[in-house]
Amino acid sequence: MTAVAGSRGVMAVLAATALLLGGATATARAEPTDPPVPAAPCAYPSVCFVKDGEVVYEYDEVTPWQYLPALLPAPLQVINTRHESIWFGDTKGGAQCVGPESIVDKWFGTLETVRVDDSVECRLT
Repeated sequence: MTAVAGSRGVMAVLAATALLLGGATATARAEPTDPPVPAAPCAYPSVCFVKDGEVVYEYDEVTPWQYLPALLPAPLQVINTRHESIWFGDTKGGAQCVGPESIVDKWFGTLETVRVDDSVECRLT
């Protein structure tokens, strides 16, 4: 009879451990899942870089790759109201496309460059 009671105790401990570990894994996230609504206005045909609810940089013409006036650390939003795609680059050499009429929330990194394209497709040419 003690063997059955002992195995029930072990099972209870294992079940509690699995519950605790499962709960910790399920709640850990790298970034928020719901992007915030833009806090700053960005009118067509602009591309806006928004930091702390304010437009920091705004572009409204097609441009080749160019450096931002100053480095822009995350978190921030990139709002593309244009009917064409745009690109932004970070200080680690990465680049990300923002499709037409889209918003991207950048949670990590530092932005360094921008390119306002004349194409709707996200292709670097």
